[in-house]
Amino acid sequence: MPRLFATLFGLCFTFIVVTAFAQHGEAMLEGRLLAPCCWTQTLDIHESPLATELRTEIHGRLDQGESAEVIEEDLVARYGERIRAIPKGHDPRAAVSFASAGAMLLSAIGLLWLLRRWTRPRMALAAPRTGTRDEYDARLDDELRELDHP
Repeated sequence: MPRLFATLFGLCFTFIVVTAFAQHGEAMLEGRLLAPCCWTQTLDIHESPLATELRTEIHGRLDQGESAEVIEEDLVARYGERIRAIPKGHDPRAAVSFASAGAMLLSAIGLLWLLRRWTRPRMALAAPRTGTRDEYDARLDDELRELDHP
């Protein structure tokens, strides 16, 4: 049981770390910026010479070790605040990763609860004995004796 919990916790933690790391990647940056040639599509999906040039620039700058935030601020300085597809500090995709991690954690807790419930020994469902016998007990005993000794 502890191994299962540790495995599930490890998977949840790995998911959170990978998701947080991916947010600073090239695709996330391109998805946060609009193509300045038409202002209708983000850089990650728009096909134009300018969008291709900006994607190449972003890729090169990230490969050189520059942070995504610095690159974004530089592009905002060149093209204006309008280049941001998502206002600064309001990225709803970050909430998705936290909601997913929370759902995974709740699912793990629910699975552990179910496993514990399924593996726990069952309690007898009979009514507690009061110590007194009634006419039904006597009748049942008589019938059982007749079946044992016909």
